[in-house]
Amino acid sequence: MSENDPIPVAVVGGGNMGRNHIRVYDELPGAELVGVVEPDPDRAQEIVDEYHVPVVDQVANLDEACAATVAVPNRLHREMAETCIDNGMDVLVEKPLATTIEDAEAIVDAAEKAGAILQVGHIERFNPAIEMLHDLLNDMTVLAIETHRLGPFNEHLTNESVVFDLLIHDVDIVRSILNEDVSKIRGMGLKHKSETWDQATAMLQYSGSVAVLTASHITHGKVRQLNITAEEYFISLNYQTQQIEIQQHGSEQTTSILGQSGYRTETRTESPFVNTREPLKNELEHFLNCVQTHTQPRVSGEDGVEAIRLINSIESVLDD
Repeated sequence: MSENDPIPVAVVGGGNMGRNHIRVYDELPGAELVGVVEPDPDRAQEIVDEYHVPVVDQVANLDEACAATVAVPNRLHREMAETCIDNGMDVLVEKPLATTIEDAEAIVDAAEKAGAILQVGHIERFNPAIEMLHDLLNDMTVLAIETHRLGPFNEHLTNESVVFDLLIHDVDIVRSILNEDVSKIRGMGLKHKSETWDQATAMLQYSGSVAVLTASHITHGKVRQLNITAEEYFISLNYQTQQIEIQQHGSEQTTSILGQSGYRTETRTESPFVNTREPLKNELEHFLNCVQTHTQPRVSGEDGVEAIRLINSIESVLDD
């Protein structure tokens, strides 16, 4: 395979997230989708009909792929990731990397021993608004972060905690922004429609800042919002629209209003241009480039492990 040839890739898992990976790989010129692993015959036939790609029932039957996305149920991440690595593939494992620290570390160890690229699918790192946010924060001191990741209840969510499903996205983003360890964790949660956490708020204390993260499976609308308070600015980011608004405190003065003293403040607001694009396309292009150049991905296996470690700590305080 030469430097300019598309990379032969496969997708392990043909469910909701797997189908998105199949679609995007099929669209990207840097990828050649050569196979899908999906044991369910109905799903397999749908994929064959739509994408005209071979669908097999196990990883061992993928003959051509040198890289793969693992998008199976979370409990199967370790097994499928290790199988792909054993079969000589670089892997992108959807978030969370695994359901336990032990399994996550085992995937990292397997990749290191095989010299394989391992990327974890924390997709919001590749949201164009988040990519711009990191540039904006270069010269700012962050004091506080607040996130809301809310959505309506779905029956398929009854077995998955909102902490592992949604809050983990913002845990990873906050880690990437602050780049330091948490000193204190507090949390509150609600089990309303299932036996797992349907709503959770985590309060994280850092050396010079705080973060309050809220996730919900039981709201009526979908919200994906991040707010940052810095020394000179307030930044509001909408993940869905990929828009950023920056407010800066302006002039303050005492004025006379109808002969009485008054007080007026002025705030300047800017909305920088964001070159919007589907985050999954950015994520998979990055993975393909890392495979091609054999370089460390932006979201490494270690990042995936640390996200799970923090999520476990949050769940433990919810249980207190």
